[in-house]
Amino acid sequence: KKPKSLRITINGTLQKGVLPKDVILYIIAQIGTNAGTGYFCEYAGDVFENMSMEGRMTICNMSIEMGARGGMIAPDETTFNYVKGKKFAPKDYNQKVAYWKTLPTDEGAVFDKEYFFDAADIEPMITYGTHPGMGIKLSENIPTLADNSFQKSLNYMGFEAGERLIDKPINYVFIGSCTNSRIEDFRVAAHYVKGKQKAENVTAWLVPGSKQVEAQIIEEGLQNIFEEAGFKLRQPGCSACLAMNDDKIPPGEYCVSTSNRNFEGRQGQGSRTLLASPLVAAATAIEGKIVDVKKHLI
Repeated sequence: KKPKSLRITINGTLQKGVLPKDVILYIIAQIGTNAGTGYFCEYAGDVFENMSMEGRMTICNMSIEMGARGGMIAPDETTFNYVKGKKFAPKDYNQKVAYWKTLPTDEGAVFDKEYFFDAADIEPMITYGTHPGMGIKLSENIPTLADNSFQKSLNYMGFEAGERLIDKPINYVFIGSCTNSRIEDFRVAAHYVKGKQKAENVTAWLVPGSKQVEAQIIEEGLQNIFEEAGFKLRQPGCSACLAMNDDKIPPGEYCVSTSNRNFEGRQGQGSRTLLASPLVAAATAIEGKIVDVKKHLI
């Protein structure tokens, strides 16, 4: 069955410290986890056009978290340059590029559903509940809703309506998963932690998405930066995203995680997951608590 069409347009300039993960968490928090059900989503506007290919992958990867069948961003020079020279790039590359240039949506095309947002309204985000739609800006308080499932979620997380998450102690940080385990994510985190030391109470895991990314981390000297800061580089794979192997979060513990899902027990039985960007996760590991990362950027 052909899915319906959905377009989300965001124009303007993102604030300092706002990463693609924040953009998609903001979108899902605004429209809900069911808004994309039955739809295939196109992301359009300045914000996505100015994103790197890896940032676009983060966005499209999490389309499923708002119920969509998938997400896409129109091919452009960023796309073509990313594919060019890759091992599995088409042999008839120039012909393919000529074809790809015909693919963007026609001017005036009508979508079954559309949303429009302003980039200036987006800030570093964090989730407080047990699904990706339960997200707030770091500067905001947990909302107050008269809803049983909402209260059940807060009870599981050990939070209260109206509570602020800033300064909340965190003992586990996970940077990885298919959402945020590309080299760009680790570069952002390494840039922040360089010359710093993680808090003593924090266990910080870094899990590359592939052996290729792992090799890049080592080659670019990022491993040394992370290890000097007290972070642990783990084997590539899913890891703590879904409590794989020994990478589990203990019952009752909080984990600021760059993964895509924060369901009950997702990272280990009784674990409590707060989704965030690699930058917010890195800052949490250094401080040992949730901080407003914008105030910590030089």
